[in-house]
Amino acid sequence: MKLHFERWGTQGSAIEKKEKIIFLHGMGGTGKIWRPIAAVLEEPFQILAPDQRGHGKSIAAMDSYSPLDFGRDVEETLAAEGFFPSWVVGHSMGIRTACALAHLRPEFVKGLVLADLGLVGGAGGGLHRNLSTFLRILPDQFPNRDEARQFMNQNSPDPSIGQYLLAVSVRDANGEIRFPFDRSALLKTLEQARAVDLRPWIKEFGQRGLPVLLLRGGLSRVWTREEFEQDRSYFADLPSIRFQEIPGTGHGLPFEKRQEFIDAILTEIRYPRPPRG
Repeated sequence: MKLHFERWGTQGSAIEKKEKIIFLHGMGGTGKIWRPIAAVLEEPFQILAPDQRGHGKSIAAMDSYSPLDFGRDVEETLAAEGFFPSWVVGHSMGIRTACALAHLRPEFVKGLVLADLGLVGGAGGGLHRNLSTFLRILPDQFPNRDEARQFMNQNSPDPSIGQYLLAVSVRDANGEIRFPFDRSALLKTLEQARAVDLRPWIKEFGQRGLPVLLLRGGLSRVWTREEFEQDRSYFADLPSIRFQEIPGTGHGLPFEKRQEFIDAILTEIRYPRPPRG
């Protein structure tokens, strides 16, 4: 399935010389969520940010929502657009897609930057089950943003999840607040991720000597400190796979600590940092 996508960094006469980056959003998001980060990076990079299966303008009735299905969608999209090889940045659910793509088509991927998700099964600390429950009770729409925010504050299993959904919400023609995803698709995605172990895919990519950076928000409950240390130990013999914590933030680290996140990406790509505004 070819995905709808946002694209930035297409200006200038030397576009063919620009490095390529693909950004993969988390569950419930769309490619547009990356616009503030792309605004900083679009001068030196070409950027593509798809709406993944079941999200945004890539909503279609599908039977399967496994990480491999998500990865094949991105593979098809990149092949159609000639957008490879590229750096692949994934947040939350987007990590599974990024790893699946690296497994399916390693030649499409120059390196991986993976932000805040445990590598085995669902989200840590019981959050996976709580998120399924939350999605089932989430109304299809709210009359206004204040009521949506109140619901999130009272029911979201993690503050970053409620904040994220508010950020991607849209106001329809009637002024009501809606969300750009297929709820049943998200529930299927959660269920089909339950038994997935991303470590073999990351390991085979790292064994090629290709770079992988795994980022954790220091306060994250989605990728717990215990899981982070276990995963770091698992890859201790592969120097191309690095682990980094960003303090003072949780699961929403790409958006709560935007500059630190951008700095981490640029360090991994070994590109000079743009001046801070």
